[in-house]
Amino acid sequence: MCRLGGMPLLPFRWFLVLVGVFLASVGADFYFSLPVSTSAGAAAPERLSASDFLTAVAAGELSSGTVTYRLNGAGLADLAATRTRPGTTVGVQTTARLTDADLSLLRKNKFVEDDAAALDRMRPATWRERSAAVAHVAAQILGFLTLVVAILMGAFRYAARYTSFSTRQMRAATSSVKFSAVAGCDEAKDEVHEVVEFLKDPARFRVTGGRMPKGVLLVGPPGTGKTMLAKAVAGEAKAHFYSLSGSDFVELYVGVGASRVRALFKKARETAPSIIFIDEIDSIGRKRSSAEGGGSQQEHDQTLNALLVAMDGFDSEDAVVVFGATNRPDTMDRALLRPGRFDRQVSLSLPDLAGRIAILRAHAGAVKLDAGVDLPHLAKGTPGFSGADLANLLNEGAIHAARRRRATITTADLDEARDKINWGRETPRALTAGDKRIIAYHEAGHALVQVLSGDDTTRLHKVTIIPRGRSLGSTQFTPERDLYNHSREQLVARLRCLMAGRVAEELALGSITSGASCDIQEATRIARQMVFEWGMSPLGFMALTRSEGEAELASPQTLHDAEHHVKTLLAENYAATTAMVADARAALNAIAEDLIEHETISGDRARQMIAATLTPHV
Repeated sequence: MCRLGGMPLLPFRWFLVLVGVFLASVGADFYFSLPVSTSAGAAAPERLSASDFLTAVAAGELSSGTVTYRLNGAGLADLAATRTRPGTTVGVQTTARLTDADLSLLRKNKFVEDDAAALDRMRPATWRERSAAVAHVAAQILGFLTLVVAILMGAFRYAARYTSFSTRQMRAATSSVKFSAVAGCDEAKDEVHEVVEFLKDPARFRVTGGRMPKGVLLVGPPGTGKTMLAKAVAGEAKAHFYSLSGSDFVELYVGVGASRVRALFKKARETAPSIIFIDEIDSIGRKRSSAEGGGSQQEHDQTLNALLVAMDGFDSEDAVVVFGATNRPDTMDRALLRPGRFDRQVSLSLPDLAGRIAILRAHAGAVKLDAGVDLPHLAKGTPGFSGADLANLLNEGAIHAARRRRATITTADLDEARDKINWGRETPRALTAGDKRIIAYHEAGHALVQVLSGDDTTRLHKVTIIPRGRSLGSTQFTPERDLYNHSREQLVARLRCLMAGRVAEELALGSITSGASCDIQEATRIARQMVFEWGMSPLGFMALTRSEGEAELASPQTLHDAEHHVKTLLAENYAATTAMVADARAALNAIAEDLIEHETISGDRARQMIAATLTPHV
């Protein structure tokens, strides 16, 4: 039985029955309204002209005549009589506008005069006419009822589209993912493993008075495996899994989100043990505004209030756990994050070297890798890659190998896939010899200063002047280890490496180009962070800025001095870079000429040329 606002509606099958009865009444009305056909034994009345009819009356051939006056005011009358001839008797009829002489003739031959309404009242109604009247009234009543019920059911179905989830969304799934399929986040797996144990054996924890967490908030950058981890918990605990997005609760009408929250938690309790996973939960869990808002703000607040009440309203013994995933925990409402709702926050960061190796090995089973592929070496060259990025890397490598019609994925395929992800696909451009020379010296300057800086945390991997994406060339580095802190020496080496492209152009070509725009922006960003955030300036141990949107921590004069220190830091290191490149001019020329000839050289080749051209005192 469907309901709309508390009013019960007929089930759909009864609506179909109502439609069927209505159609049957319409058919009966149509059938009984048809004129009765003349039986086979009776002759059809003969139609005469008015003059022939009156002539037959005058001749005495007609008897049992009637005159019926029409009520339309046109003066017409329907004449009917019986004509008797030797051996035959037939009915005749006509329609005429009668004169006084005609009326006298008809009255003389005893024609009965009356109007149509009086004759209709005098004639008794037949069973067919009574049935037609009943069917006509029934069709009108049933048609009205059918229309009303159809409108109500249409309104119900229209409202149901917005106030409830679809059948697919509310279908409890059984996850087949296990912890063994989730790599690169061992600490997070340890955090949520207790939830699995609680769902499997809650009595063991109740002995000590412990209770199962109602909610677990997974916090981390995109692609770090938050959804996979929630699925693994459901798979290990053999619990029903409901996976939704925060946007699934957001609709146009106020109150829809709250209704969906209540329906979801009701369904989860009915199918316990259950895990509710809400991805991007910050879309419904962000902080409530104290200002008066429009309909969207009211909808958000009502949805959040319903979620708060729902998470308070179920007990740990219900065996329902809510997993939320977000990469913006700072925007979440504090009432949602308190113990008793989301009891735990589990952080998933980008994987370190060991994590990347484990992730690559987990995904390598789905592709055909060549025996010569070194996954640890590949992991070392992918710092900052998430689990999703690494899976995409292997997929791009498989696509590249298939395009080259190879049966397995080689190291070259994976290197090409990494370059495509980082910088874009190779872009064929008609570069002039002058353009190639500018790009070659620019990239040679980056490579030269990186090698001369002696930074043991980063190793030169490759230098190329082949355009990729928006870049006309690139100098690629591979970190020797994961970096969690940056020393002042490392940052200075990074600044000089960024400046070296512009310095090489200026020294070798005598002019500068716009190709260093990205280098300038990055160097300025690093210098500002060194001065304003990390206290690496004469101002000392002092923070000058807060997070975005907050007030400054220093006076205008101090901020002016800080800007001066940023400019000084950049100028001093630019001068030092110029001196470094000038002293190794032979190495710069050698690398640039080799790039012009081959377009791409390896890091080992660049180091050999630098070592061969350095003067003994350097």
